[in-house]
Amino acid sequence: MKEIKKIKIIKKKEAIIGILAICLMIIGFISYKPVSEDEYGRIADIENYPESNLGEARLVNSNEVEEIPEENNNNVEETSNVPEENPNEEYFLEAKMERNNIYSESIEIYENMLESSSVTSDQKSIAQNEITNITNEKKTIQVAENLIKMKGFEDVVILKNANGINVVVRSDVLLPEQVAQIQNIIEREFQTDSKNINITNK
Repeated sequence: MKEIKKIKIIKKKEAIIGILAICLMIIGFISYKPVSEDEYGRIADIENYPESNLGEARLVNSNEVEEIPEENNNNVEETSNVPEENPNEEYFLEAKMERNNIYSESIEIYENMLESSSVTSDQKSIAQNEITNITNEKKTIQVAENLIKMKGFEDVVILKNANGINVVVRSDVLLPEQVAQIQNIIEREFQTDSKNINITNK
């Protein structure tokens, strides 16, 4: 009896395994999609494509690499011709920087006088007036330089000292009418006479 039961159990297991195998075969058959003739055609076409059409890539030899279109040559020449720095431009930048540094140092000295306890009230009043004068002078210079640039000059620097006002414009040639225009601007903005104005070009 025991042997008969074992045989029956083995047969059941074999039947289950057989059913599972058939199911797997059915699933594989359903999911399998053979390559269609159109797809085979596309594969054949790709194999016959010229190299230049494959992913926009193309094999080139050393001769082809050396051949650069004329347009690219022109671009290379244009980028290589970088204009050199103009020494006159550097002069104007340095002159303005030095002038502004002097103004800043002067204001700092007067501000220290205002904060000092050893300075009298009269001295503090003078220091405050000097700060106001320097601030106003800086504004006047800025306005005058902008007005002169509007006359067509590339750059200009105005330097004011005890001897008068020096105006240096960036220009190869300074015509008499241009000198008159600059002089009028300086006289009006600084409220000064022409004898105190010195105009040069650089």
